[in-house]
Amino acid sequence: MKKIGTVIFFQFVLSLMMIPVTSAEASMGSENSEEEPILVGRISHVEGQLMRYVTEEKDWVVTVKDAPFGVNDALYSGKHGRAEFMMPNNTRIRIDADTQIHLLTLKEDLTEIDVASGVARFYNRSSDGVIKATTPFGYVMAHENTSFDLYVGDESVEVVALKGRVYFVHDRAKRKFEVIAGSSSILADSQQVTTGEGRVDPHWAAWNRLRESLWANRMRMKGESARYLPPALHDEAYVLEECGRWERVYYNGAYHYFWRPVHVAVGWAPFTVGRWTVWYGENTWIPYEPFGYVTHHYGSWVFAGGFWYWAPPFGYARIHVGPPRPYAGFYWYPGRVAWIHFGVYVGWVPLAPLEPYYCYRPWGPRAIIVNNFNITHINVKVNRYRNYKRAVIIRRNNFYTGANYKRVRVRNANHTNIINNFRLAPVVNDRVIRDYTKIKKRHNFTNIRLTQKPHPSVTGRIEKNQLATNARWSNVKGRKIRFDVRDMSSGRISKDAGIKQPKRKQRLVPEDPTNRTAKQAKFQDREINRKARPKTEDQGKVSGRLKDKRKWLPSKPVQRRQVMKRDDKRIVRSELQERKRIIHSKPVRESSMRQEDKSLTIYQSRKTQVREPSEQITRHKIQSSSPRLARGEIWEGKKETAYHGSVNLPSRLGSARGLIRGRRFRN
Repeated sequence: MKKIGTVIFFQFVLSLMMIPVTSAEASMGSENSEEEPILVGRISHVEGQLMRYVTEEKDWVVTVKDAPFGVNDALYSGKHGRAEFMMPNNTRIRIDADTQIHLLTLKEDLTEIDVASGVARFYNRSSDGVIKATTPFGYVMAHENTSFDLYVGDESVEVVALKGRVYFVHDRAKRKFEVIAGSSSILADSQQVTTGEGRVDPHWAAWNRLRESLWANRMRMKGESARYLPPALHDEAYVLEECGRWERVYYNGAYHYFWRPVHVAVGWAPFTVGRWTVWYGENTWIPYEPFGYVTHHYGSWVFAGGFWYWAPPFGYARIHVGPPRPYAGFYWYPGRVAWIHFGVYVGWVPLAPLEPYYCYRPWGPRAIIVNNFNITHINVKVNRYRNYKRAVIIRRNNFYTGANYKRVRVRNANHTNIINNFRLAPVVNDRVIRDYTKIKKRHNFTNIRLTQKPHPSVTGRIEKNQLATNARWSNVKGRKIRFDVRDMSSGRISKDAGIKQPKRKQRLVPEDPTNRTAKQAKFQDREINRKARPKTEDQGKVSGRLKDKRKWLPSKPVQRRQVMKRDDKRIVRSELQERKRIIHSKPVRESSMRQEDKSLTIYQSRKTQVREPSEQITRHKIQSSSPRLARGEIWEGKKETAYHGSVNLPSRLGSARGLIRGRRFRN
């Protein structure tokens, strides 16, 4: 009996431990969490195609602008693709076409990214953080206020410093090499290190200048929005200025400054223009609106006065004296909504500030971790949420297919029906959508289907990096990397190394033959750094064939036609009529012709020889299509020969001229 009582007692204790924290307790206990926040970057710009590797499916999908970019994300740009990434720790990254990158670590003081091949540019705008860019030949460490280019090929790598100084650490030598902006670059292979010319690809540099100019203009448009945003989101202030305005709103017994979008359709609601996709194991919102990223991944949405307002993530924008008070915290969330379901329908409710968010990872202080033990014990009524009356409900077969849920949204779902029939689901799983884990579309960011994918040979480095990242993620510190490079000995440059410029292979293949080996695929080599070629001795010379063609070109440039006044048009019309009368009259001797008719010149077809006016011309015809242009035809004697000629009209006609064109005619 004692054993039975002991077992019952332990079962009772375990059941108490598995009881989930209620929303009231979550609003109290989770507020002071001291865990390091999960930082997530953003894909701020995409040209062409950018692909993401899905580890669960062992496949690639197309990703889009404003999609998240987090730790263990591996991306590959297409043949004509380019992309830009913004990090919350003041790091900016850009990649060129045919480039493979993998984000290994993202913390407040460290951005570690692997560049397996291609071209990448890094900007470290932080005050105390470092960038570590790894390659198959070594890694680059960049301090704050620096920028550099990285050209990674299959057999060599080149590091070009653009601002400040960076350090390249060679894998084999375990030595550091300093690269200073304005000086020579570092060129290395797997065995040795030498110096390069330090020049930048002109096309790549021009595109980066264009992006820098665009961001400079955006930073000048911060306006009023910068007052209500934390410093890490000041780069997003311009989009709030363009797409909405800040208003003084009465909410929860006090006045606050909230942001409201103004360029939206009637009946607009948050989490409707975009799509849901599974990223990091969570259903993450992918916005298709310019302001969608910052307003759907930070802060919360509130409904007041008949409008939806966005509450910023820091300070709550409340009108009070003193420092701003934290409200919902400055944390990134996949999509702060509560999930509800009933039968073939699934829906979501935008969470108000301080309402709990159920998820698999500790995204922020309002997050409640869901696992296999407590997921069945979470029982919260739908009407506990403030915005339950404005839930977005759709059929579950439209959950991973649409880009605008407003078109497929159920309109006749009133709040009574939601309370009585719908149940809360902490996360979306097989209980909400049947065969949820078998839906491959749940990882899609767009409905675009790939026709070419990276060859399976590129995934070997991705899987190796993922294993290493999972084993050492918590132990990597930016400060440690900084000290390790500082204490490292300087390497010696090999002047006669003879290292070739980096070249990479285009590893994009059609979708069907991706199972071919690398030798069977026959990848094409592509030069990475397309530097401006020096002028050779042959440049400026013209071939003989081109010289013959130049004879056909006019010696003087063609003048633009001048706009004639009304009086000038009348003069031209009268002179043309007089010209027709003279030409259609009987042939006259050359001595009796008008002086201006003697200027008639005939150019033989396909020759440059000029003939004088012929006395044997028996018939002329001029067709005038406009007061400024007269066209004609000339036939000479009984010959079947075509000529081209021009008629110079009197000088008082100004720019008006007649053009006589010859045609074949048999008398």
